[in-house]
Amino acid sequence: MSSAIDYAIAIQEKINELPEAKEYLRLKKIIDNDKEIQDLQKTILEYQRNGENKLADECMSRLNSLPIIVNFRMVEEQLAESLKLISDILK
Repeated sequence: MSSAIDYAIAIQEKINELPEAKEYLRLKKIIDNDKEIQDLQKTILEYQRNGENKLADECMSRLNSLPIIVNFRMVEEQLAESLKLISDILK
């Protein structure tokens, strides 16, 4: 069992070294600490809770058009593709 855990840890370490994983974590940290983004996300949730879907959609569009979010989504997609490839290899 220990060798399986060691193997999993080694895989995780290699994944963390992927450029897309590093960039994903870097952008996520920026996003998590950005007040404008946090405020928009809270506003979206409020509108959704109140059934104001049109306003929520407008805020969501504004959020998704921010350059940092656009870049984050692209990197997120690249990372997902890399992880899928790794998963397929390990099967």
